[in-house]
Amino acid sequence: MPKPSTPYGFWPSPITAALAAAGSRRFGSLTAEAGSLYWSESRPEENGRQTILCANAEGMVREVLPAPYSARSRVHEYGGGEFLVADGDIYFCNDSDQQVYVLKPGETPRRLSNAPDWRFADFVLDRRRQRLIGVGERHRRGSASPPDNRLVAIDLVRAPGTVSELARAHDFYAAPRLAADGDRLAFLAWDLPAMPWDAARLYVAKVAPNGRLGRPQLVAGGRGAAAFQPAWHPISGDLTFVIDDSGWGQLYAWDGRRCRRLHGRRDGELSRPQWVFGMRSYWVAGDGSIGAVSLIKGQPLFEIRHPKRGLTSYRKLSEAAARIDDPVAFADGFAALISRPTASPEVMRLGRGGLKGVAAGATSELSRQDLSLGSVLEFRSSGRRTVYGLYYPPRNARHRGPSRRPPPTLVFVHGGPTSMTDAGLKLRTQYYTSRGFAVFDINYSGSTGFGRAYRQRLDGQWGIADVADCVAAATHLSRSGLADGERLAISGGSAGGYTTLMALARSDVFAAGSCHYGVSDLSLLLAHTHKFESGYLHRLMGTTAGRWQRVFAARSPLNHIDQIKAPVILFQGLDDKVVPPEQSRAIVAKLRQRGVEVAYHEFAGEAHGFRRAETIIAVLEAELDFLRRALALA
Repeated sequence: MPKPSTPYGFWPSPITAALAAAGSRRFGSLTAEAGSLYWSESRPEENGRQTILCANAEGMVREVLPAPYSARSRVHEYGGGEFLVADGDIYFCNDSDQQVYVLKPGETPRRLSNAPDWRFADFVLDRRRQRLIGVGERHRRGSASPPDNRLVAIDLVRAPGTVSELARAHDFYAAPRLAADGDRLAFLAWDLPAMPWDAARLYVAKVAPNGRLGRPQLVAGGRGAAAFQPAWHPISGDLTFVIDDSGWGQLYAWDGRRCRRLHGRRDGELSRPQWVFGMRSYWVAGDGSIGAVSLIKGQPLFEIRHPKRGLTSYRKLSEAAARIDDPVAFADGFAALISRPTASPEVMRLGRGGLKGVAAGATSELSRQDLSLGSVLEFRSSGRRTVYGLYYPPRNARHRGPSRRPPPTLVFVHGGPTSMTDAGLKLRTQYYTSRGFAVFDINYSGSTGFGRAYRQRLDGQWGIADVADCVAAATHLSRSGLADGERLAISGGSAGGYTTLMALARSDVFAAGSCHYGVSDLSLLLAHTHKFESGYLHRLMGTTAGRWQRVFAARSPLNHIDQIKAPVILFQGLDDKVVPPEQSRAIVAKLRQRGVEVAYHEFAGEAHGFRRAETIIAVLEAELDFLRRALALA
């Protein structure tokens, strides 16, 4: 039977808001030890609690972290590197108090540290000295000063829980990695105003018998290049790392005297933007094999370089996986966090046999006839720049839209702004496409996965280049017949929320906007931002600490209220420390004063990025209802 013609935006869909919320689980760190995989996973149905799970080579999965414990670090506010598995014990940062706990087999978690002013992340076990080494962030109570970021050690035996500082010369530290003999510590460090992907430097310091660090030796990074993911080679003992001094992240090894290139493609990206600790693009297995994931025009390519058999590229595997994160050696091969176009993210084994599931995501019972698959589109933006994005047409097994008119279309703007979107299954996207919307998910200038130069397009141009790309995308979609030019909307969160508001102010191509915890006042953001990003704004704006007021005023959506005419809906978490509620409240008040249609929703207990199921459901339902009205779809 032919599908009935149903108005766009009103197709009955099996993808409910509750299902989309269940599918919004987030995977955190993935690691392996003694033949088992371990990973963290957030659960919206448990108010965002982040648990730890374990799987053996036979695929038996069990939860190892009991409620109410939640493994989540808040160092840099974004966290990551929340747990370590070593010798069968699990060391983790507990969300509620940010202290370090140890979970031994068959026991309940036991707190190790008792340092209320400190937060911790990114651990390594120093077996010789019976201590944990990690990143510590000290917030002094009652002080307006920014926190202190250090390399620290936490004693496990002599004075259990005692925190001692190992290094404090730099503004930030990450990735402390101890050599197998325990005599050398590698780590990353960088200083304001840089972000880690701008100029992180890789150092190596000797570790004295008493645990103190010697004078660090600079290995790579800085001067226009950023080092990433140091790790000690299990056979040669060399230090492996990624560096993007060629414009693309490549894998190198340092033998104590010189560096040599191990792996990488001229158009492939092994670097990643370290918004969170513990990110990985490669792993060196015990036999010396390297499993690496390069990004080529934003698409993942998994390769194994064997010391004897050479390079094997798994192109068919990469075609099946839209995203491959955190590869790790496991069961005579490799495993990773995998996102595919038709299934929720999973922990999977990967190799010649393709993809084999270890732990399925939260939702896997959807009919493929209801799933829209993203296809890569390239188009030209201002300055003849090539920009990329993913187009998802409306799709529903039982309904179709009017044949004479293109669909209403949502342009999704990712946050970061150095993040990257991919074609993996995202139920928020499918929530809309299965109801008769098209979605265009844009990798605007500044996105990761296209080389350093593509990412640096946004330097000094935030609020300009990203907005131009979004407007160009909307124009391209309309002219190509892929979108109804009169029913285009734009939606983004965090940095994407800022771009959304600026696009509404600078252009009239969008008939509506949806802003999730977005920036409206750059000067307010500068005054309230946390230490990690305190220099980032100046790089994005092309300003300095001494001269910024005029540029910030010119590029703040709050100062362009007169130019915003389209209806807007805003969503805000009340516990957001990155973009506090004042940002949303200020622009809502001004829009209402001008008589612009605006809807506003606040959520207690939510920070930067919504984690609770009830919040995700409420946002989706309110957003859909708003867009139906604003785009006049009835």
